[in-house]
Amino acid sequence: MKFLPVLLLLWAPPSDAAGRLRTFHLETTNYPNAARDICRNKYTDLVTVYDHKENKELTNTTCHWIGAYRNNTSEKWSNGDDVTFRPGHKCQNEYCAYIETNGDWECAPCSTELRQLMCYDQGVDRASHIYRLIQKNKTWFDAQLYCRENHTDLVTIRDETQNEQVKKKANESNTIEPFWIGLLSDNVEWFDGGKSAYRNYSNTNNKNNKTNIYTFLYLRGTWTETENNTCNTHCYKSHIHVSHENMSWEKALDYCNSNENTSGLLRIESEDDQIETERELRRRNISGPVWVGLRQSRLFGFWIWSNGLHVGPWTNWKGGSQPEHQMSHHCGAIEKMNGEFKWTDKNCRSKFTVLCEGK
Repeated sequence: MKFLPVLLLLWAPPSDAAGRLRTFHLETTNYPNAARDICRNKYTDLVTVYDHKENKELTNTTCHWIGAYRNNTSEKWSNGDDVTFRPGHKCQNEYCAYIETNGDWECAPCSTELRQLMCYDQGVDRASHIYRLIQKNKTWFDAQLYCRENHTDLVTIRDETQNEQVKKKANESNTIEPFWIGLLSDNVEWFDGGKSAYRNYSNTNNKNNKTNIYTFLYLRGTWTETENNTCNTHCYKSHIHVSHENMSWEKALDYCNSNENTSGLLRIESEDDQIETERELRRRNISGPVWVGLRQSRLFGFWIWSNGLHVGPWTNWKGGSQPEHQMSHHCGAIEKMNGEFKWTDKNCRSKFTVLCEGK
């Protein structure tokens, strides 16, 4: 196992990690097919918009193609989780889900019905959820915006245990009103496979159910559907490289350092980095484990990144704390556990997919 000298910890400069793993690029193009081609040839793809903050950042006085299009109707959670639990009947076409006071899940139009809402906050270890019933009447999309601005998101329910916890929270609040949860069904998808449930249509009552691909027009912060128009294009470049082969951690270190398109194993220095990494894993349908640049000194027991930076202060370890020296397997990976992507230690000789820092 190769380790950099401990002295590197004394001089390695900190970095501003916010937004560094995905960048936006504006290109001059005409029609949607040309927009997709130029984004995929020069960058990663047409941009997927994940939240209101990004939508505002991308807003311009001219129109731009983004990566949303119409395809087959499917259910999705607001935070990007897969739908693994679904009690009761499944509704048709476009709708959003709410829970009645008796615990039944029902469906209603997302943009016209007004209901209370259930948000959640992540616990200290990001695996536990703290539920917040908001007794204000909002549309589903306004409820989503409220939860994201004031908490984490609209509530996600992955199993019967969480379903009971959400019902218990509602009962404790003495509400007699139904409330929105984070389940959305529509026929909007993203060209790069991104798991975004954010929408900002100019016509919120639009329920176009054609399966022909439509590209969305992005204009002054709102989206409009069109099959033919001349617009500029918003592309994005992911700075996370995913290997095609599995390999040991040490082989991964050599692979990321020697690849002409990468600059080393991936490091995660902030919650923004973690969120972007999770988005990339979700859109590729990877649950892990995947190697990142975490490793532990066999001699001293502390964890460092492969470029010599100390780990922290922000971390995302399984269980909320880093593995102890005597119990550790010495190399770090990301793995999906109970629906959450967590840092965990693995045997360095194990062979996993690798995440590198893309140039």
